[in-house]
Amino acid sequence: MGFSGGTLSKANVVICDDSITNVLVMNEMLKSIDMDLSITSITDPRKVMGELEFDVMLVILDLEMPYLNGYQVLEQIRAIYSSEQLPVIVVSGLSDQKSHIKALKGGANDFVCKPFNEYELKLRVMNQLNIIQALRLQSHLNQELEKRVQQRTFELDQATEFLINKLAIVAELHDETTGKHIIRVGKYSGLLARKLGLNEQIAYMIEKAAPMHDIGKIMISHDILVKPDKLSDSEFQHMQQHVDKVNILFDDHPSMMIQMAQSIAIHHHEKWDGSGYSKGLKGQSIPIEGRIVCIADVFDALTTKRPYKPAWTFDDSIDYIKENAGRDFDPQLVDLFVESIPEIKAIQEEYKDD
Repeated sequence: MGFSGGTLSKANVVICDDSITNVLVMNEMLKSIDMDLSITSITDPRKVMGELEFDVMLVILDLEMPYLNGYQVLEQIRAIYSSEQLPVIVVSGLSDQKSHIKALKGGANDFVCKPFNEYELKLRVMNQLNIIQALRLQSHLNQELEKRVQQRTFELDQATEFLINKLAIVAELHDETTGKHIIRVGKYSGLLARKLGLNEQIAYMIEKAAPMHDIGKIMISHDILVKPDKLSDSEFQHMQQHVDKVNILFDDHPSMMIQMAQSIAIHHHEKWDGSGYSKGLKGQSIPIEGRIVCIADVFDALTTKRPYKPAWTFDDSIDYIKENAGRDFDPQLVDLFVESIPEIKAIQEEYKDD
């Protein structure tokens, strides 16, 4: 009588029984199953674990054996493989319920009593092989789905990053400042985030979103942005509105990168002592991404020629940052920034203006 096992691919099965007769009997019984089985027969229980290195899908294990009994072998198997990863059918001449319960509690998936009923043994073997086939297929499908989701997420992140960079460049061109400014601010911010000990994902997002810090300026009068003289009070108030206008562009967007860019754009003009704008936040109330980009932006603005001022020297700019620690800037971040001078100089040199 043939038994159909579905579309299962080649299955490696290990049979371990100290009786060579029992091993041969089980071998013959399982040959009539309509499955592509590769059966390994063992009479020494000490060799079972070595056979499991070859992608075994099922173990048929006797309980009463010398050297190691079936419970001990089962314990070794379950120390490495869960019952979902590698099913075990226990066979035994012990017909008492206590033995059955002990085996099942030890991690056995099923139990067959001796003497074997051929029909029962085949059905139990097929059931376990079909179950593990289904589990492996589901795991494979989940992995493929996860890969596709990760690829799609990566593509969306790349697209978001691309648009962020382009919008940042638009904002800088509107302000008639160098496009390298946004790159340097991003690099300084990423450096400072990592020095602070933020995890790599957050540091990466801050680095990539920091160039958007002045995106709101695209909605500010061009004449005010490029004015070579000091702004009047009304002009300065108008210019300050660029941080609030960011919400018009990005409000409630689901992308974490966009939300990071929005937070940076809104908070990078807040000051440690609460004298900044637009909300007048103070100290730790200022989001960390805002505090980081505040230092990076001011430092790069100082070292860069602008319509209203010449470029400061590197040392003078560092001194300004240090002098304003605890007033404009987070003192801890200032210390980290100063400690990072070699890296800062390297970034400045790599991304210097043409």
